[in-house]
Amino acid sequence: MRRSIMAVLISGSGCGGGGPVDPLNTDGPPRILQVLARERVVVTDDEGHQHVELHARLAFGDHPDLDPEVDDREVGAAVARDGQRLRVVVDELLRGNHLEEIPCADGTWGRVPVGTDFDDIARCAGTDLSRCESVCLGAAGPIGILDANGDGAIDDTRLIDGAVILTCDGVVVPLDAQRSYYQPAGSQLIAGGSVGTDSLGPAIAITPAAGMRPGARCTIGFAATVVDKQGVAICAPADAGCTPGDTSAIGFGVEAFTLAASEPADGATEVALTGHDSTDATITLLLNAELAADSVSQAIRVTAGGEAVEELAPVMAEDDGATVTITVPGGFRAGTEYAVTISGGATGIKDRYDDTLAQDHTIRWTTASEQRSAP
Repeated sequence: MRRSIMAVLISGSGCGGGGPVDPLNTDGPPRILQVLARERVVVTDDEGHQHVELHARLAFGDHPDLDPEVDDREVGAAVARDGQRLRVVVDELLRGNHLEEIPCADGTWGRVPVGTDFDDIARCAGTDLSRCESVCLGAAGPIGILDANGDGAIDDTRLIDGAVILTCDGVVVPLDAQRSYYQPAGSQLIAGGSVGTDSLGPAIAITPAAGMRPGARCTIGFAATVVDKQGVAICAPADAGCTPGDTSAIGFGVEAFTLAASEPADGATEVALTGHDSTDATITLLLNAELAADSVSQAIRVTAGGEAVEELAPVMAEDDGATVTITVPGGFRAGTEYAVTISGGATGIKDRYDDTLAQDHTIRWTTASEQRSAP
């Protein structure tokens, strides 16, 4: 993926490992054909069991192979956080070096000038930088590119800060620069198997760093420097046409504040009584937004066999403000139905935006009939 990206990023001509299959439209401004956002979809398997999957749905634009009754033009409930990746598909190649930058040997990041080729990059790799004149140039002289594997090529890329602007309810959403990227390869053909709509391109994939606000209305914009090979700014077609730089036609909604997943899962049976290599059990709750810490402890109740389990302390995970863990000393009781209720409403759990659950949310599971540890 990165090697094909860099072919366009550097030379501005080819596509390295593979280019668009369909003819590109170079007349007029680069038009956004589709914006795809991931949404939670309840799927029923062959045995009649239901589970939730993340599906890419149309948040803007159309595609002849996507059934409008299944993939609405306007996503009503885009995933707020975990697993969300937005894909902006355009009808021609863009200047990749206006979208991505590369790592330098000193830990900084540098831009790649138009016209830079692979030989220019190789001259800025290794210890001999006497001919390095293109990239990763410091005030005191060439710094050189980060080339950990010594192949004379760029190790990585990341999205330039501010190149893509995701805004929800008027607030700019921080992006995960290294999980966001420009993909010059692709076409309007949808691949089969697990690739699916990820084959649509050229495209810009963007990942919110900490998610989008639940219940928000979001749009996507671009810096004026994001242009095609002719220097024309990107646009989103509307009834009045496609004005360079205007992407205001893009708009989609985000799912409400909710419990995204739990462990044990709702409806699980034969749940192990203790964790692996532990005498205790752990309950994990993942919500779809970072939480207000002071709302957590009093908003979660645990029952076993219909009786309250006292003195359990819900704790927010140190590395993830949307995850709550509850340690059950001595493990779960055997052959018992457990329930965890997360309180909603004004006195219930809140996210960092002060959103509340619309109502109480309860999950239930049943433990194994005898003591055994999780595999």
